[in-house]
Amino acid sequence: MASKDELWAQLQEIQKQELVAMNEKKRKLEEEKSAMKNFKADPSDIITIDAGGQLIIRAHRDTLCLAEDSTFSHMFSGRWEESCVRDKHGHVFLDHDPEMIQLIVNHLRAKKIEDPTDPVLPPTISKDKSKSFHILLKYFGLEEFFYGEGSDLPSDLPSDLQPVAATSSYITTSHEEGKHRVCRGGNVNSFSFLGFSPALDGERSYFWKCNIVTLRNEDWLFLGLICNQNPSQNSYSDSTSFGWASSTQHYIAGIDTRGDGWTKFEQGEVLYFRLQDHVLTMHSTLKNLSFSIPNIPNDPCIHFNLYHNNTVVELEPLSMLEKSEAGW
Repeated sequence: MASKDELWAQLQEIQKQELVAMNEKKRKLEEEKSAMKNFKADPSDIITIDAGGQLIIRAHRDTLCLAEDSTFSHMFSGRWEESCVRDKHGHVFLDHDPEMIQLIVNHLRAKKIEDPTDPVLPPTISKDKSKSFHILLKYFGLEEFFYGEGSDLPSDLPSDLQPVAATSSYITTSHEEGKHRVCRGGNVNSFSFLGFSPALDGERSYFWKCNIVTLRNEDWLFLGLICNQNPSQNSYSDSTSFGWASSTQHYIAGIDTRGDGWTKFEQGEVLYFRLQDHVLTMHSTLKNLSFSIPNIPNDPCIHFNLYHNNTVVELEPLSMLEKSEAGW
């Protein structure tokens, strides 16, 4: 049986070998990076792409390599010319949806001549192809280039968003992993307001979603915005309240206008919300319908009103993929 000193010596030798292997791997990686940087291909070369065997796309090499350090850029850098799959005409063959490849190349073209004071927006893609497009961007390493840093994470709500000013002790809230869960307890049905602080800046765009976890068939619920952070329990009728409620109700400045085609909330329904240019839009994924309210005042707060007990609603930011699904 080996002594403690022998075991210790063996362990040190193993660690030494692992360190040598790790340093060698790091050295080779740095050499490869250096070789890629030093490799010079003519940026004005015109590259021809056969997209899915259905569409021929031509673009300058420097356009295709605009998103530095991406898989897409490396593919057309010139260093890997021999490894590219080609069609019978010698064109680089990409076995992907041609519409998506065209969107990628067009966006690179637009970014190439972008005015920093007027940033180019990501492309809009149909809802049925949205998920596939994001998968393709991730495959090519282009998500961050298209949508900014952290594009795979939820965004566009204040990081310090907190529930405040509940008008009923029946309202309880919890927060976990970026999601606010609001529960209406108690045995008595009554209108119960809950707002979220801080107020939303009228000069920015905001995106969020509400998941209706529990709502019985005919139970009442309001979702929307309000500027008055200390309203009565009938907050939906406050003159600074805007949003939608069950039973076809559509509130503009606290007045039930109805008539925009809205019906009611349902258990299991997911609602996407956008506040942009003083317009509040709600998109129902269940109904595949969108509804809008214009002329939202400055500094509104996200606003719920729950009437029946055992109602549960969750609030969380909207991801980039979900925004794309809604056509936003």
